[in-house]
Amino acid sequence: MAKAEPSAFVRHIQDELSDIGPVQIDRFFGGWAYLVADKRFAVNIKDRLYFRVDRALKDALVAEGCQPFSYAKGGKTVVVHRFYEAPQDCLDDRDALLHWANRALAAEDDDLR
Repeated sequence: MAKAEPSAFVRHIQDELSDIGPVQIDRFFGGWAYLVADKRFAVNIKDRLYFRVDRALKDALVAEGCQPFSYAKGGKTVVVHRFYEAPQDCLDDRDALLHWANRALAAEDDDLR
């Protein structure tokens, strides 16, 4: 079985993030994780970008209208509060993408249940 290859969108985001350091990508469940110095700060699932958040970043992303990552399992919706979708406008604006990515990279581990 051939190893899964990242989509053009996954590679595009990796290239756009290059200013924050050498960005590695690795498989993450059904998608891809973005890492700098082995710290996972974002994931790409079904060509949707989500940032790993702490409370302050979560609040900022919610203020932008962003939703947490969720998926269906056993007839229920599971919400993952550790990852929030990137603001739509940052996908077309490299400076905005870098702003949010830097905040995600700097996010502290805290309890986000």
